[in-house]
Amino acid sequence: MAVAASGGSSAPSADGTTRGQTFPELLACSNAIVEGTLKDVRPVSNGRVRVTMSVDRWLKPKSGLDTATFALADPAVRDAEEAYGRGDHVLMVIPSNHDQIATTFPFQGQEIPATRDRIIRALPGVAAADCPTAFR
Repeated sequence: MAVAASGGSSAPSADGTTRGQTFPELLACSNAIVEGTLKDVRPVSNGRVRVTMSVDRWLKPKSGLDTATFALADPAVRDAEEAYGRGDHVLMVIPSNHDQIATTFPFQGQEIPATRDRIIRALPGVAAADCPTAFR
């Protein structure tokens, strides 16, 4: 099953950012950035899903539990092709705005290691204040 490739109401661009939002803004507007395997995906209500992930790496914050559960906007509401798939290994950027869809890599041919490295390089220069009001 395909994995969501969007960062919210805007569509992703070829470089992995969301139209109207730069890559640093995407990172600044996130509560968490994690890499791991989706262990469970359950619909909750009102276009939301509960995702449980076996976490391999925490990038934001720098550490956390080995298993994390997130209540997220369901990308399948917009397009069934974007549904989260149990067993998928992903790098997921969890938005601070609960109405936005998490940005999930890989998409559009992007590999996780390259994206992870890009995130690690960018995070030190990113602050919550860098998140535009429209994405909060």
